[in-house]
Amino acid sequence: MINTLFIPNGLQKIVSEYQRVRPLMTQLHSEIGRLAKADASVACARRLRMLSRRGGKKTITFAVEEETAVFQDYLIYMYQPRGINLVQQMINRNRYLPESDEYLLLQGMVQARFSVFLVEQILTEGGFVAKDIYSGDQFLILDQSMAQRGEVGLLMGIRIFPFQQVWMHTGAWLTLGKIEDVAGFSPHGATLTEKQEQTLNEETIFQWRQMVE
Repeated sequence: MINTLFIPNGLQKIVSEYQRVRPLMTQLHSEIGRLAKADASVACARRLRMLSRRGGKKTITFAVEEETAVFQDYLIYMYQPRGINLVQQMINRNRYLPESDEYLLLQGMVQARFSVFLVEQILTEGGFVAKDIYSGDQFLILDQSMAQRGEVGLLMGIRIFPFQQVWMHTGAWLTLGKIEDVAGFSPHGATLTEKQEQTLNEETIFQWRQMVE
C-alpha cells in the first residue's frame, strides 16, 4: 500500500490542469520533431534498427504503427550529438512566452528521463503510482487511460518529466509484461548515467518490438 502522504493535496485540480494542457504535448512534439535534420533521423533509425535500403535509398521502416511514436520520442529526447537534445534546441529558440503553457511544459520536458517502471497502484483521479525498477524511487504519474484500463503489476518503459507536484509521461508506451508479486519485487538499487539511460531505452525498444511483432 502506498503511503497517503505520497499523494499531494488537490490532486484532482492537478489532474484537471493536466487534462487541459495534455493535448499541447502532441503539438509540441510535432514542432520539435521538425527541428531534426535528415541525418539525425537516419542516425536514430540506425541505432534503433529501423533503417533499411529500398531502391538504393536509406528508408526508415516501422513494423507496427506504434513504432512511429516510439521513434519520434527517441529522436526528440535522446538524439544529442553535441550534448543538447531537440527539446533544449526548441527552448533556445525562445518561441514561447515564459507564462505560456507551452513554455512551462518545455521546462518539464527538458528534464525528462527514461526508465522501466512497475505499476504499484491505480488512482481513480487519473493516474498511477509506479516504481522505477532501477533506482527504486516512486512516482505519481498522470494518465487518464491508466485509471480506466491499468493493471497493478504492469511493467513498462516510459519517459517521465515533472509537472507541478507530480509527473507526466511523453506518450511512447512500451509494455513489457506483468509482475504478479508487486509487494515482493526488489529494485536494482542503481542510478543510471545518461549513457546507461540511452542504452536502456534502446534495449527496451528492442524487447518491446520482439513482443509486438
